[in-house]
Amino acid sequence: MAKVIFFVHGRSFKPPKAKLKRLWFDAVEAGLDRDFPPSRLAAFKRVKKEFVYYGKISNTFLKKAANKPANFNTDDSASRHITLKQLKAYAADQFTERTYNKLPGKSAAGEALADLFGGVAAFFHVSDPLIEAIAPDMREYWNFESQFGSDVRETLSTPLARALRNGHKVLLLSHSLGTMIAYDTLWKFSYYSEYKDIRNKKVDLLVTLGSPLGDETVKRNLKGAKAPGSRRYPTNIRRWVNVAAEDDYVAHDEKVRNDFKGMLKHDLVESIRDHRIYNLAVRHGKSNPHHGAGYLINPKVTELIANWI
Repeated sequence: MAKVIFFVHGRSFKPPKAKLKRLWFDAVEAGLDRDFPPSRLAAFKRVKKEFVYYGKISNTFLKKAANKPANFNTDDSASRHITLKQLKAYAADQFTERTYNKLPGKSAAGEALADLFGGVAAFFHVSDPLIEAIAPDMREYWNFESQFGSDVRETLSTPLARALRNGHKVLLLSHSLGTMIAYDTLWKFSYYSEYKDIRNKKVDLLVTLGSPLGDETVKRNLKGAKAPGSRRYPTNIRRWVNVAAEDDYVAHDEKVRNDFKGMLKHDLVESIRDHRIYNLAVRHGKSNPHHGAGYLINPKVTELIANWI
């Protein structure tokens, strides 16, 4: 049985697959090199990895939504490299509140606003327009009249189904919108007839980073949200670890264990754990607590990957 790590990126414009993949793997490798003996870094380089990329699909949609020309350049990898270089300069014991509070442009306003519109306002179903304004690709994902959701899920479902059919041990690591894609794909694997041959095959570890899955509006739009009893949840996750950064407005409801406690009640998952971290990423001179590389290089995420390998 081989081990496979699946990486699923998040929302917004993305650089080409090869460049984003290298940035993500560089972030993980830097964290492993910083915190663990060389054997762990060597093991990561050897392990089979699948980088799930739907950036071409989301870039096309976002260009149209923002009235950008077809040739609009989405390759911001140069600034991402600058951010990663800065992140590599931190020692493991510097990923703290004290360091985070010194970052330029740090603000909790986005998270506070998201708390408001994800809580009371969501009860009155008024947060959908806000999400559409701030994160149109996330809103489009659950637009049932659009092909967008199906197309982006396909980028994960095909290779993940193949890995499970081959009996591989899987770590599924996803960020932002990618966590919704991962969750919905696993729900489909649990109940759709075309996946009945892998219905009883579990992902060994699901890691969600900067996830909106605890948000009330998002929960209403997940696969299975209206199903009764245990059928509401996927049945193919052995362990789930959720990591949320301070002030990350996308993960403003930072805990998922309380939202998905039904999975524990129905014995569908062995454990669900939540961790709060400090994301030290700075983009364009301002703190960006939702940044993917900032999550990947954090000691908590590095530890999760190292221990699983």
